[in-house]
Amino acid sequence: MTARHPNAAPKSRARRTAAFDAPAGIRPGAVVFDRTYDMPGTVREVDGAFVVLDRPTGMTWRAHYRHLRRATAWEHRQLPALARLHAQRLRGVG
Repeated sequence: MTARHPNAAPKSRARRTAAFDAPAGIRPGAVVFDRTYDMPGTVREVDGAFVVLDRPTGMTWRAHYRHLRRATAWEHRQLPALARLHAQRLRGVG
C-alpha cells in the first residue's frame, strides 16, 4: 500500500472516454473533443490521419485523430448551446 499525502485531492471518478484507435472509427457528423484546443467540435471530414472539425461559430480546424476522443454528453450539449448564444449575439440581443 502506498501512502498518500493528507492534503492530496481524491482520485477523480469521472469516466474518461478513450482516444480513437484509428481514423476509420471517426465518422462525419460525430461530435468529438479535441484535447489540444480543449473544446468539442463536429467532424466535417476525415482526411487520412487528420480530421477537419467545425464549431457553430464558424470556426474550422484540423486535428490529428490521436488528439481526439469521443465527446461526453455534456460536451454534446455544449455545441447547440453555443449555436444559440452565437445566433443571439449576431442578432445583437444580449
